[in-house]
Amino acid sequence: MFDANIKRIREQKGLGVNELSRISGVNASYISALERGEKQNPTITILKKLANALEVTIDELMKSEPINYDKLADWDDKHHCSFKEDYFDGEFKTAESAMQFILNQPVIMGFGGFDVNKMSDDEIVEFGNDLLGVLKTLGSKYNK
Repeated sequence: MFDANIKRIREQKGLGVNELSRISGVNASYISALERGEKQNPTITILKKLANALEVTIDELMKSEPINYDKLADWDDKHHCSFKEDYFDGEFKTAESAMQFILNQPVIMGFGGFDVNKMSDDEIVEFGNDLLGVLKTLGSKYNK
């Protein structure tokens, strides 16, 4: 979603990648890699530069659609982890499945300052399950 947002907003503003690079001071190849989804964890500094150049908020750059069961199942299929085994009762069981989920949440990694490389497998599973809990709470609160 983040990658599509940058490209969509850039195109709506009538800017090419090189023009956005010139205005923002962010390397054009890095912007292209973000738009293609090859780079997924830009620093807050990069996000601020892009948001300022595009005249939007960082929130607008990071905006994503709500997560629901079908989207989570599609994500699971795409990442080749077993949804029924790893998420059947509403929580992750393995560090691998939790890690895949965490790393595909660029806003968490970008703003939270979390370093999964310094976490144990148990901490990764707990962190992934905590994230799911927060998302479930937000979903029930805002899903009307």
